[in-house]
Amino acid sequence: MKSKRVTIKDVASEIGVTPQTVSRVFRGNGYVSADTRLRVLDAAERLRYVPNSAAIRLRTGGTKSVAVVFDSLINVYFAVMVDYLQKELQANGYEIVTIFLHSHTITEAVYREAISGGASAIISFLEPDDALDGVVKSFGVPLMILGRRSEIDVIDYMTTDDHTGGALAAQRLIDSGCKSFAYLSVSFGITCVQDRYNGFVSVLNKYGYEAYTLDSTYGVYKAISEFKEKNGSLPDGIFCFSDMLAYDTVKCVRSMGESVKVVGYDNIQADISMPIDLTTVGADKPQFVQTVVKLLLDKIEGRTNDRIANCFAVTLHGGETA
Repeated sequence: MKSKRVTIKDVASEIGVTPQTVSRVFRGNGYVSADTRLRVLDAAERLRYVPNSAAIRLRTGGTKSVAVVFDSLINVYFAVMVDYLQKELQANGYEIVTIFLHSHTITEAVYREAISGGASAIISFLEPDDALDGVVKSFGVPLMILGRRSEIDVIDYMTTDDHTGGALAAQRLIDSGCKSFAYLSVSFGITCVQDRYNGFVSVLNKYGYEAYTLDSTYGVYKAISEFKEKNGSLPDGIFCFSDMLAYDTVKCVRSMGESVKVVGYDNIQADISMPIDLTTVGADKPQFVQTVVKLLLDKIEGRTNDRIANCFAVTLHGGETA
């Protein structure tokens, strides 16, 4: 059950001052003694109160907002998805606030920052930190993870069907005549990375094949060149966690004069003209975003309180690389 959000009145009652005094502290205007200011801040911390800037904006004719959290300014996939989110949320009367992090996880501090800024909900492309369980229960502002699963029952998620996507990639490489295979990614252990790998090897195993794993943490070229040096040759087919990695992989193997089939994931070329016609797995991104926003607004606006835990269908898109 969603906990009641702590208000200015709760903080005021805690230390025996008026709500107007608490408001002056957090709005930074009007006189408040140094001692009272410290007492207000201490009480707010104890009660886990977060000042709601949305209330201020609403009183002055401001708009509702949803925060979107991601970790890369150069990943084209994020740019495309944030653009779709912006359009869909604006069409429903919400503005978008972006939060960029150098991190693979969204933490309690980021969640608090978002709701302090007045966000009605938070959409994150990053894994949720385990400590978010308590704070999401406490404040009740919906947090939806996109593209990754979450085992935390108070956190929503919507992912693409990663297992099926991996299976489609494997079948395409087998159908293209490949006999040896690799899966190239970063951050092994993250749900979407693992799910795509599991789907990939599930099909390979049916044909009696196995898959190498290539860790591209320190770069695609380094991962591929080290594999070639150690094994003498490259795999016939490489499935990449994302299109961005796939484009780098195609460039790398071509520079080595090698012939390798490559499959990516995300179907970026459906949204942006790319120089290579990549074979890739992807979802219908506009429809995906429309579904996400509809489900999230149903929670924000009180039409449901059910947890969202869904995956979205994917298809294989043909290209010259596999």
